[in-house]
Amino acid sequence: MIQTYMLKLLTIRTLLSVRYRIIACAQKLLFSSKIPVSKILIHRIGTFGDSIVTLPALSLIRRHYPHAQLDFVTTYATPLNLSTIVRKDFFSKIYLIQKQNRKKELKALKYEHYDLYIELPQNYGLIKTLRNMLVVRFLLGIKNAFGWDEGMSKLFVKEQLTYAPPLRESERFVRNLARNAITGTPDYPLQIEAPSAELLTLFQTPHKVVAFVIGTNVPANKWPLSSWRSLAVALCKEGFSVAVIGGEQEKQDAHKIIADLDRAYTFCGQFSIAQSAGFLQTCTAAICHDTGAMHLCYAVHTPLVALFSSRQLASKWFPPEKGNAVLMQILSCSGCFRKQCENNLCLKEITPDAVERQLHELLKEIDENSPCRKL
Repeated sequence: MIQTYMLKLLTIRTLLSVRYRIIACAQKLLFSSKIPVSKILIHRIGTFGDSIVTLPALSLIRRHYPHAQLDFVTTYATPLNLSTIVRKDFFSKIYLIQKQNRKKELKALKYEHYDLYIELPQNYGLIKTLRNMLVVRFLLGIKNAFGWDEGMSKLFVKEQLTYAPPLRESERFVRNLARNAITGTPDYPLQIEAPSAELLTLFQTPHKVVAFVIGTNVPANKWPLSSWRSLAVALCKEGFSVAVIGGEQEKQDAHKIIADLDRAYTFCGQFSIAQSAGFLQTCTAAICHDTGAMHLCYAVHTPLVALFSSRQLASKWFPPEKGNAVLMQILSCSGCFRKQCENNLCLKEITPDAVERQLHELLKEIDENSPCRKL
């Protein structure tokens, strides 16, 4: 069995290596690295979580080119994109290009005369990557560009999850920058807005506050509502306060989770992203689905326990290991890539007791490593 797994992994690594070599050769042919840089265009598609994982790379780019003009373009123009998450002063210009006007609006970027294009890539296939490189070089007229890499593979997902999980997205971007001599200590240039004075009273009690981040756009990533309820009951009995956050669509579930519990609150639909960041920053810890707000938690240094399904190559979205924990079950059906699941077994097998234990272990570890204990 192990020999079969290793053969599959060898096949995947060979395919990815060939793919990377083709892209590297194309980049050498199309672009030059010896052009002075004063005007940079950065491209990233995706929404909330996809944007937050790019922030460490963005911080390094800004530091490496302190006087350059940084502009941002997304060809996946949803309301929640990088422009709504990063600090307001970070980009000089922001282009949100709708699909139906893509060709016309991209052509207009040619007249901006950018010196450098940086791709913070999603998991593109080889053909789409080469197409994008040609568009950048000849349609936009940018002679210097980087950011494309070997990507991921959907082949043999279970074997990869078990034996060779892919890098976290933020680490992948930082690695790509290092290949181009952009290094340093990254940070998160987020918009953060402090909670209101009314909300701050919640955190002036002697109780530790645990945030429940219950939203997700993928039903197959959803932990059972009964499990959230059981965990809330257990934590409140132990003296914690519970604060549920999410969007408008989570209001009904939130009320079911906290019904009749003292020191349990719902703030679903009440916060902007910046306000959510400020709110989470004041929490003791958070319990999260695999969702955008999970990335927001660790970006503001809130310890978290993340509950992951095993439907995809989940490790690319894991939080940093330090100060955080992940619970995920590998089952025979793992790697299905389904967005809808009839039973969500991989999440149902994560019990409220297991989450509670992991939370206590995490808080104990943080307490033991706290500088205050060393004084």
